[in-house]
Amino acid sequence: MTSMVELETLRNKLEQIVGAPLRIKQLTKQQTESVYNRVERQESPIISERSDSQAGSDLILKNSIVVEDMIWYPLYSKNGHIFVLEAPVRELSNEVMQLIELLISQVRPEVDTSVSLQGDEEREVLRFSAWIVEQLDQERGDSEIPDDLELKRRLTGEMIPFLLTCESVHAADIHRTQLKKLLKSYFDGEVVLVPLRSYEWLVLAKKELVIGAGEDKDEENSESETDMLSAFCLGLYELIANEWVGTFHLSAGPSFSPIKWLPSMVSLLRETIFLGRTFHVAEHVHFPWELLLERLIYSIPVDQRRLFLEQAGDHGVLFSDNETLSTLESFFQLDCNVSETAKRLYIHRNTLLYRLDKIKQETGLDVRSFGDAVLVKLTMLLYKVTKRK
Repeated sequence: MTSMVELETLRNKLEQIVGAPLRIKQLTKQQTESVYNRVERQESPIISERSDSQAGSDLILKNSIVVEDMIWYPLYSKNGHIFVLEAPVRELSNEVMQLIELLISQVRPEVDTSVSLQGDEEREVLRFSAWIVEQLDQERGDSEIPDDLELKRRLTGEMIPFLLTCESVHAADIHRTQLKKLLKSYFDGEVVLVPLRSYEWLVLAKKELVIGAGEDKDEENSESETDMLSAFCLGLYELIANEWVGTFHLSAGPSFSPIKWLPSMVSLLRETIFLGRTFHVAEHVHFPWELLLERLIYSIPVDQRRLFLEQAGDHGVLFSDNETLSTLESFFQLDCNVSETAKRLYIHRNTLLYRLDKIKQETGLDVRSFGDAVLVKLTMLLYKVTKRK
């Protein structure tokens, strides 16, 4: 399949040939939906029928689109977003435009590339995505999904929400169709997959696909549901990370009814990934119920965080040491258990005790004591979120 590097090389060569500025452009959701609508209505002529007087109008052409004073040559579609080669239409003759179209057609990726062949489901997913983004932008977390969105009919009953993001935009090459196929195999059933931003996907799955049937459970078993969801997400993350190269983050929320509160849930999952990346940089799977203290810490105003750190003592040198930070994180994760922490870190028990004694010597706090451990934990979290300010 043609890579972005090859497309960029072609752009440079074409720019030299035609003597006009060219660029690779990602269409906005509104532009994409407008393109789909005009294709469906078949309102516009083909390129050979375009006259100079029509240069400023919106036209759908064979393999190109003229919008106002620009011409777009579709390159490929990724995660519901269309990428095009854009050129100023008034600076190109019909012959040059046809030449560019011919060359683009020779290198255009074969998978998920056709604008006009997108199905009804793809268009409906884009509409659904645009609605979610609009609610988030306007902070309407309690908005109910409108009836005119067809996807609403698939969002019945209790569902488990997941949010997947990829940091390495040049390292991964993930198409929605490929990701959906992978998810269907892992979930062993149909899921709803909605691209929200570039390299960000919302996944909604029936509760029974993730943690089994929804029979009544007591309080003890409800905790086991959390453990089941945690194990499920770890497996899903490993599958995705092995399939594509890149740095991924995955968050998941409790089962809920998505008809209402869906934007609020997406906002929560985004915040969960942000907090996880901020406070636990070595982890890639994040859950909101595991980040309650981190959420509280982050909500503290910056000036109050700094004041607390000044009063608690400046331990920046201590926390900037990777070995010490790793030791403390493992020690707290394992409930301050010395033996288990030594096993986790693959070090001798006495080596761990030496490190803890060193921390006590430098801070005056003994993390084997509950009160001191709480203070060190809070100071460590505050340092993580404040040091970047």
